Amino acid sequence: MKKGKMKKEIVAILAIVVGITTLLTVAAVSNDGGYSVSPCEAIDTSLGNATVTDFLNATNMTYVQVCNYKGYKGENTWMVQWSSSNRSMNVYVNVATGNILGIDERTDISQPRETKTWNLVDTIEGSGDKTTRPFTIKGDEWRINYTVKTPIWITNSSFRASVYSEDQAKGRVTQWDCDGCSCDDTEYIDEGNGEYHIKVTSDVDNWKLVIEDYY
Repeated sequence: MKKGKMKKEIVAILAIVVGITTLLTVAAVSNDGGYSVSPCEAIDTSLGNATVTDFLNATNMTYVQVCNYKGYKGENTWMVQWSSSNRSMNVYVNVATGNILGIDERTDISQPRETKTWNLVDTIEGSGDKTTRPFTIKGDEWRINYTVKTPIWITNSSFRASVYSEDQAKGRVTQWDCDGCSCDDTEYIDEGNGEYHIKVTSDVDNWKLVIEDYY
């Protein structure tokens, strides 16, 4: 492809399709100081034999800029930087000869940050003694929000909750009491990733357990 036609294609596609805000970071180019290659010619060189559209489609690049970079291998170059959201390619073109001195490519695919939240596993309400059915915990941490309501005229009530792993080798993992009064609190449990059940021993007529898993 002739350079004149290539340059027109570069200007048209980069301005309309690619949506470039700044093509050049250099305001003007002088023939003084060995500048025999213009920034547009450097872009042309960086494409190799590909057309702009083929190059962009093949590399998924969406942005290009040119700047004067004097430190590459001790030579004065145009650094043509093609980039996208997760990739960049720098092509270093000698400002005097137009030769490509090197190409650096970087890929940085950022993994989405893991977001954990509390997920409801089960809500269990009852009175007196009860053993819950087994339930599954996926995360490394979970909690039990418990509410025990005791009438004000009762002063010697008792409530105990014991959490057991279905893995008999682990047995009971935690236990807590609420005696002689009403309670509204949370029990956090670090044992996770497994099957569990809860055994309630109580003479209270109104208690509630809300099991939540953190993953």
